[in-house]
Amino acid sequence: MPIITNKDSNKDVIIINAPERLDILNAEEFRNVLNDIINKQEFKIVVNLEKTKYIDSTGLGALVSRIALTRSNKGDIRLAAPKRNIIDLLELTHLIKILKYYETIELAVNSFD
Repeated sequence: MPIITNKDSNKDVIIINAPERLDILNAEEFRNVLNDIINKQEFKIVVNLEKTKYIDSTGLGALVSRIALTRSNKGDIRLAAPKRNIIDLLELTHLIKILKYYETIELAVNSFD
């Protein structure tokens, strides 16, 4: 299943709709989508996790792979609508200190002000 992206025209934020599972089977595709967005000089990114039920270490690696680059260009990678188990995983791995998350896509997009 291809990873779909769209752009919020009001805030110039790219939204990546993450798959149901972000794991070793599709983390490389996710990373490539992220790289394509950044190569187009888009640095404000929201990863929609509404449908994501599972993330493994390669998925986490893909999520954090370009945070420094986005932040150095006045952007960020922010998470929207993560399930409780994903929040628990972020806490366990201490990535909760690095990745900001919001309850809804709208809140995540509007956090870029």
